[in-house]
Amino acid sequence: MERDQSSGIALGYSLRLCQTRAELTACLRIQREIWEYPEQELYPLRLFVNLNRIGGHVLGAFTAEDELVGYVAAMPAWRGKRRYLHSLSLGVVRGHENRGLGKELKLAQRDLALRSGIDCVEWTFDPLQAKNANLNINRLGAIVQRYEVDCYGQVDSRLQRGLPSDRLVAEWWLKSPRVELAIEGKPVRNPRRKPAGEVEVPVAIDNLVKTNLEAARAWQRRVRDQLQEYFVRKLTVTGFSCDGESACYWLDSYEN
Repeated sequence: MERDQSSGIALGYSLRLCQTRAELTACLRIQREIWEYPEQELYPLRLFVNLNRIGGHVLGAFTAEDELVGYVAAMPAWRGKRRYLHSLSLGVVRGHENRGLGKELKLAQRDLALRSGIDCVEWTFDPLQAKNANLNINRLGAIVQRYEVDCYGQVDSRLQRGLPSDRLVAEWWLKSPRVELAIEGKPVRNPRRKPAGEVEVPVAIDNLVKTNLEAARAWQRRVRDQLQEYFVRKLTVTGFSCDGESACYWLDSYEN
């Protein structure tokens, strides 16, 4: 399934590569707006300029007025002899969220990767962010088999203040049956199948960080310990449930 990068993906939006200096500079604005990063935490303009030259990319979501309101950026990477893409960041600004732009940016990224002969994209995400977990696992079909404790050290972001920067590593195998199911809007695993492991996470960790930091830290330690234990047992995150009141990772034995 390929997408025309210049076609409308939702009413009033289009996707295309960010190539001009102004477009790439706008990605810095988006980082500040979404994550409230200080200057030293931003991916710099120099990086975005070079991504388009070295086999990576910066894809943007633009309004009809040509305003950049979201982007996804990736860089080329290697593990052993296998080539893949490491996706650095994905963001959609307030006022344009919940319209499918995040998923469409990732699907456009998938198209670019496949055209380049790449069949895997990886990225990191906060295990406690239920909305991101749902996008990555259910709506995109990624799997998770690795947990990185305090991956980036102290991060001065509105989403991270007071907590270690623990991250899960999403593996997006672009040609896998579960990814094809996700693209079609179908369940990536049978919800009636009992998982080999379950790990509950808070539905709204951001609110908890603001109101009870110690409780948020306790949640993080519990989720960290449980997921690491399951990964030692060679289980894989293959599903995620979130009903507005509770959220949970589902783990199974899995072969890609």
